[in-house]
Amino acid sequence: MERKITIEELWKQKFYDCLAIEFSIPAYFEVHHLLVITYMLQADGYSPAYFPEAVKLLEDFLYEGVSPKQWNKTNQSSAGGIENRQQRNLDRFNWETDILSIRTEDATSYCQDVRNWAENVLRIIKRTNSKV
Repeated sequence: MERKITIEELWKQKFYDCLAIEFSIPAYFEVHHLLVITYMLQADGYSPAYFPEAVKLLEDFLYEGVSPKQWNKTNQSSAGGIENRQQRNLDRFNWETDILSIRTEDATSYCQDVRNWAENVLRIIKRTNSKV
């Protein structure tokens, strides 16, 4: 019997594919910080305690012009408390788009798609959390 591939597996494979491209072709790496944090937020990869900090960090990256290097100088992460070690809930939010929609054929499209995806994920999280 053939096993069905889960959305979590598809997302993870696309994430790894994106990382491989980013580390192979420098022009793609420009949005690495957005790729990682957006993937982790959407895949419920952050612990409940760290989740709000990750949302704020994505907002700072997108709208405040904070670079990963700047953030590292001023913040210390909570060691051991960042990763969600529980069952992940990919349906926690009503996502409009996901990592599978990112085009990889050229760096310009890739970087724009990652930015658009990051903005969409942030918007949905903030909109949903404001209703709670």
